[in-house]
Amino acid sequence: MKPSTRRFWQDFFALLMPFWRSKEKWPAIGLLAAVLALTLGGVFLNVQYSFWYNRFYTALQDYDYGGFSRELLVFCAIAAASVLAGVYRLYLNQWLQIRWRRWLTDHLVEAWLSDRAYYRQQFGNTTDNPDQRIAEDIRLFISSTLSLSLGFLGNLVNLVSFIAILWTLAGPLSIPLFGTEIVIPHFMLWGAVVYAVAGTWLTHIIGRPLIRLSFQQQQREADFRFGLVRFRESTESVALYNGEVAEKQGLLALFRGVMENWYAIMTRQKKLTFMTATYSQTAIVFPIILSAPQYFAKTLTLGGLIQTLQAFGQVQDGLSWFVDAYTTIADWKATVDRLTGFRRSIEAARTQAQLTEIDVAPHAQDDLAVASVQLALPDGQPLLEGQDLSVRPGDRLLLTGPSGAGKSTLFRALAGIWPFGRAQIRIPQDAKVLFLPQRPYLPLGTLHAAVAYPAKPEEVSAETATEALRAVDLGHLVPALEQEESWARRLSPGEQQRLAVARAVLARPDWLFLDEATSALDEATEQRMFALLRDRLPGTTWLTISHDPKVAAFHNRRWRIEKEGSAPGRLVEAPAAAVA
Repeated sequence: MKPSTRRFWQDFFALLMPFWRSKEKWPAIGLLAAVLALTLGGVFLNVQYSFWYNRFYTALQDYDYGGFSRELLVFCAIAAASVLAGVYRLYLNQWLQIRWRRWLTDHLVEAWLSDRAYYRQQFGNTTDNPDQRIAEDIRLFISSTLSLSLGFLGNLVNLVSFIAILWTLAGPLSIPLFGTEIVIPHFMLWGAVVYAVAGTWLTHIIGRPLIRLSFQQQQREADFRFGLVRFRESTESVALYNGEVAEKQGLLALFRGVMENWYAIMTRQKKLTFMTATYSQTAIVFPIILSAPQYFAKTLTLGGLIQTLQAFGQVQDGLSWFVDAYTTIADWKATVDRLTGFRRSIEAARTQAQLTEIDVAPHAQDDLAVASVQLALPDGQPLLEGQDLSVRPGDRLLLTGPSGAGKSTLFRALAGIWPFGRAQIRIPQDAKVLFLPQRPYLPLGTLHAAVAYPAKPEEVSAETATEALRAVDLGHLVPALEQEESWARRLSPGEQQRLAVARAVLARPDWLFLDEATSALDEATEQRMFALLRDRLPGTTWLTISHDPKVAAFHNRRWRIEKEGSAPGRLVEAPAAAVA
């Protein structure tokens, strides 16, 4: 086995087996057993159909009205059982799919969110469109895996059953050659085998590139969809820039990638369809030609001929399963590759979190201590160095410095999410910490949920949320408190920042980090927001990044990042006189 093939199957089973070893395994095994039983029951009914064909058409040939009537009743019974088995096979299969999908979605989302892997993945650039991996590829993986595995098993049992039937029905074929006779025993069976093997081999040769093309198509479709979503989320900015022409060029460039790969798929599928369609059409007449000598020699009844043709078709279909399922297999392999790639990316990001030299941990002291700061960019270029500093409870610290010097990066390090560089950061044990970034995150849902975030909306009463909104001059939004809307698009940047301040008032953190959290506000409103925080959160320690000198009046200490040229910035404590 090739190393790449071995690696694929290792990845596949690593993705497959955890569910079947989880707490969900017994209900899942029960559902799978029921689906398997119904699948095998369907094979049994197919075999009964085969013998029914023989009896029914023999009765027609013999003008046996009694046998004809009896077989109609038998047909009704077999058909009713087939319908019942088919309906419940589909129903229980879908039930198993949704249970499996629920578990695997929960499992991957938990892994994705653990150790902030979702954030660290962006630096490795090892996976694309994680939203599609979770929302789409999990569904395709489960449905395709069940479909292909059950289909293969059903076809295998069906194939064995009808090989036995065809073995007993197909007599020998005598071929005169140069004055002698060559006798081929059970020639119908060997004809089916040769026909199916030839078709399978040709299908594999022609269709093999579809695996790669299918993988690329999923990736390019996801990139195009992400471009559209990104545009939708930035419509106001695009409109203000008059960026319609650039956006159109960018979106159409992404779509051209979709089209080019689609054309390649079309060309390859055209060739594959020529082969499979010819194969299927020839299969209609091929067994008749093989059976005709026996029939016209009157050694085979009409019922026997029909049963032979039906058995030949079942054997040929069973052996041709790979031909019929090739496109599905190509899509399935592409899905497995993308999903296992996503899982490996998560594992790599979590490993990176464990190996990072930026050590953020709680300690028994009341202060926040920062030591041995040497932060870097993702490419390894040094960004920021610093002396040992600390922040005491009750301090209101202002962090200043030129743009691009590493102020926000330092805050990311304090939050424990920046993986590049080294530092020792100690925060008070059991301290309640809240970060307010420049661009607040507003979840989908009600305004009530957006105000309460990251707490659950039921943990914050409507009256408390209303009072907080009014405190930050957003009282006009109170009537829409329970209204579901895309609040990130409806609210202006300034309104979003005021809503974030309302969150801080509600959360009452011990330590509050503000990363230019009021930069979109006018001077008067900004002053009111800082005054509100000062009055409502008297025991909270602040660490603020701001370029506005008037904000300094609300702070009693200052850190400054000094930077010269391309050298890394230096984090130093500014003299008390500088805080004013």
